[in-house]
Amino acid sequence: MMKIEVKYYAWIREKVGEKETLEVDNQATVREIVEKLKERHDDLSQENFLIAVNGRTVDLNTCLKEGDVVAVFPPAGGG
Repeated sequence: MMKIEVKYYAWIREKVGEKETLEVDNQATVREIVEKLKERHDDLSQENFLIAVNGRTVDLNTCLKEGDVVAVFPPAGGG
């Protein structure tokens, strides 16, 4: 098992808080983190997100390692 810090931004932070630490299996992917977050927080269950790991935008198949910081942003919108 490893610990991953998750930080939230924009309206997500208002709904679930600033940050939390998740304990996940070794070799967990970003997809697994997102699924776990959706299970834990009803407000996130129907949402899509932009995800960064250690300050870099990543895709859902990115493998995580102990001590990574995952940032969760709402999708960009505008016009």
